[in-house]
Amino acid sequence: MKETFYKGAQGNLSLHVMTLSLAALAAGSTVIAADQLPIGTQVTGVRVINGALGANTELTTKLVDAKGTETELSVVDTVAAGTDMTPVKPVYIGDTGPSDLVIENTGTGAATGEVIVQLEYRFKGY
Repeated sequence: MKETFYKGAQGNLSLHVMTLSLAALAAGSTVIAADQLPIGTQVTGVRVINGALGANTELTTKLVDAKGTETELSVVDTVAAGTDMTPVKPVYIGDTGPSDLVIENTGTGAATGEVIVQLEYRFKGY
């Protein structure tokens, strides 16, 4: 089920939570965690909470804009269960249009299990 992306009062820090069930996500493969994050959003952090996803697995979280430009937000070793909180230099979604939040398996093994991604952001407006 797709969740609505909150665009409340400008400047308020918000958290968008997504739960993903990965089934043998191959090395180099991606899954879209959230599509079309709106223009005017400023990403300030990413939290990844994961179960043990398998040997040699690593997840990279990134924003991909309409032109295909990728901005890496975090890289998490997911061999063992864990929690990672990564503050990021603020990334503003602006003139290149809405962006997708993408998870890529950058390890060498297939990733299987549950991953919760919490995107910390504030809506600045356009």
